Amino acid sequence: MTNPYSGGNDDFPRYEPTDHPEDRPNYGQLPSYGGSHEENTQGYVGYQAGQRPFTGKVSAVDAVSWAFRTVFGNWKLWILGALALFVLSIVFVAIAGGINAANYSGSEEPTAGSSVSQLISTVLSLVLTVVIMRLALFQIDDTRTGWGYLFKNVRWWQPLVIMLVIGAVASLIGFAAVGGTVYGLLNDAENMTEDEAAAAVLSVMGIMGVLLLISFFIQPFFSLMQWFAADGDSVGDAVKKGFQAGKNNYGQMLLLAVLNFFIIIAGCLILGIGLIVAYPVTVLAQAHMFRQCAGRNTLPQV
Repeated sequence: MTNPYSGGNDDFPRYEPTDHPEDRPNYGQLPSYGGSHEENTQGYVGYQAGQRPFTGKVSAVDAVSWAFRTVFGNWKLWILGALALFVLSIVFVAIAGGINAANYSGSEEPTAGSSVSQLISTVLSLVLTVVIMRLALFQIDDTRTGWGYLFKNVRWWQPLVIMLVIGAVASLIGFAAVGGTVYGLLNDAENMTEDEAAAAVLSVMGIMGVLLLISFFIQPFFSLMQWFAADGDSVGDAVKKGFQAGKNNYGQMLLLAVLNFFIIIAGCLILGIGLIVAYPVTVLAQAHMFRQCAGRNTLPQV
């Protein structure tokens, strides 16, 4: 007996495809958030699929607001950490001062001890900056971030290279602008009248003021580069993406710089003690602003 549904043969009946979800080729696959499932994703170490990309409006005020809430909400890490950093800096300055005093030669030439202490200070400052940047990015992604996250998955050389290059370029520009005037002032100070010396000092201060003003208006173009590098991008990609993100969000980046400036000033006015709150707030605000500009996750894990 033949199968009545076979059309005259014994083949099994054929069913046309439907639009049911279970009939679709991608049924059962997890959604991809910003390509984070792909192996070649340029996200930072630990970037998970459940962390959604930022698609809202970039806001410096939102970044600062989040930073204040986070600093007080996780005070054991950020406030106590800033306090510990402040104490360690005092200890280091005291040790460096003792070394310089022990090696003082009576001349104005820098001693070997002072050069070594200055080099150590620069290296420690760069290392701590990279560690704190990584910690701030962790804080955005995970509310459980604490002391155990120190030195975890830190990307070292990429952000360091960018910071060193930016610092070197800024130093060269500054030296080219005021180096000759300062050199002449130091060498001819004895032959100058008081009016000439005052005019030379005012000239140096004026040039430095102009350079600071220019740097304020151009800093949005390069201040995000090291954050891209710390968040997992290569040096080349970090430079390109950092410039583009700063250009696209120029106004909000300037606003953040102004807000952070007044936060630091307010911290200094409270006998300097306010800096243990002001400093972590500015760092976290920069991290959150970076994630907004980069279109990356700004929501913590739950």
